[in-house]
Formats: sequence, C-alpha cells, structure tokens
Amino acid sequence: MRIYISADIEGMPGVVSRDHLMPGRFEYENARDSMTDAVVAACETLRDLGVEEIVVSDSHGNGQNIRFERMPSYVRLVRSWPRPLGMMAGVDHGHYDGALLIGYHAGGSNPRGTLSHTLSGEFFHEVRLNGRVVSEAAISAAIASHFGVPVLLVAGDDVVVQESLEQLGDVATATLKTSLGWLSAMMLSPAEADARLRAGVKDAVSRIGRQGPPLPETPCVLEIRLRTRCVAEWLSYLDGAELLDAYSVRYRAADIVAVSHFLTFVSSARAALA
Repeated sequence: MRIYISADIEGMPGVVSRDHLMPGRFEYENARDSMTDAVVAACETLRDLGVEEIVVSDSHGNGQNIRFERMPSYVRLVRSWPRPLGMMAGVDHGHYDGALLIGYHAGGSNPRGTLSHTLSGEFFHEVRLNGRVVSEAAISAAIASHFGVPVLLVAGDDVVVQESLEQLGDVATATLKTSLGWLSAMMLSPAEADARLRAGVKDAVSRIGRQGPPLPETPCVLEIRLRTRCVAEWLSYLDGAELLDAYSVRYRAADIVAVSHFLTFVSSARAALA
C-alpha cells in the first residue's frame, strides 16, 4: 500500500494562536514539534498496518515546518512553495490507496474554528466551488479525487471535523482539540491527542477501497470573496476572471487542477516576488 498525507499546522495539537504559525514567533518551534510528532505518529501507524511508502506534503506557510531529519526512511517529504497542486503537491506522482488530511482547520467564513481561514487569511474571506462554500479540506479532497485518490481521514479541531463530514461525507476523523474561538481552544494532553490520531489513521486504513468524495462538476466555477478591493480588481484583469462586486471575483476553469493553479497563484504571487 501507498498513502499520501497533507499536513497543515493550525489544526495540530497545542496550536492555538498566531504565535504558533510563523518563524520568529515565540511558540513557532513548539508548533513545528507538534506538527512533526503528529506526522510521525501517523506514518508509524500506517507502517504498522502494512503501508510500504508514504508521501507527506508540508502544507503550511513556507512549506518548511516539518522537521525533515525526523522523517522515517519510508517517507518522502514535499517542501517549500510555490508548487503545482499547492497543499496536495505530489498526489499526482504514482498510485495511492488513499490520502489523509492532518492538522487541517475550518474554512474562512465559518464563524467557529480555531485559526480558521481558507488558503490565505490575508487575501480570502470565502471560497466557493460550483456554488458551494469549500474549505481547504474540500479543495484538497477534490484535487485528490481528480487523480483517483480518495480522502480517508480529516484530523484537526472539532469544527473542521464537523465541517468536513458535511462537505466530504463519510470520512474517518480525529478530533485533536476543541475550539473555543478563533484564538482559543481546549487542549487534550499530548498522549490523548496522539492516541486519537492513531485511532483515526487505523479507521482510515479500514476504509481503503471505498469510494471517496466525488469529483466536482466540470468546467469548474470558482468564486472568491477577497478581503481587499485592490486584489479583486487585480484578479479581474486575468482572462477567465470577472469582477462580481467590489470584493468578489468569479473564475471559470476547465477542472480542479486549473482551479488549484489559480488559487496557488493568488496566494503565493506576492511571496514569490518579494
């Protein structure tokens, strides 16, 4: 068996504030450890269940958060930005029996959820695909489905777990903390969070062979509500994009891969040019 993991940081055990999210903040190194611990726990559990190879995407911030030196020999780690397919980079490389989304969080327009946002808290207020509000988990699942890979597990706070069950259907879940607000949560002990994640991974593996979340209809219609008028106007200059109002843009794309490329461009362009 071969499994793909996309790991974010906001939904990891212990992570609760912006001080966990960026290099140089006083809690960032602790968040890196929590993210690495969770990924290693998932990989160890998968290995015990007979998985031969695992590809892990470091999908937060600069894409260089997971401690590379702690990865087991059977793991391949995708790092840094920008890259094709964004948070799901590498899912198009060979056959996978399933994908796990670990450390994920609720979408930007969800009124609940710790550190909730969609792809870029700086740029995006809400993202819709074919008329439906989608989170990062839903976008990642759609990309995976395009390449025939079913999402088997979503792990994060209680809000993303509920949101993912509503958006993705019957997937395995692991609740790693309880959200109390955008910058607060009730934490489990590290041992309990680890046990819940490992149990979720075991549940996920038991679902291999089931049909995953369905592919979005094509062509895809992407609608983004931006946080600033300037970015909305800037995007409207692109072919295939139109301004809906002062803050919203509609983009028509052939498929979810083209949607992913557009979203990656929007969320990464400024950093790439800096």
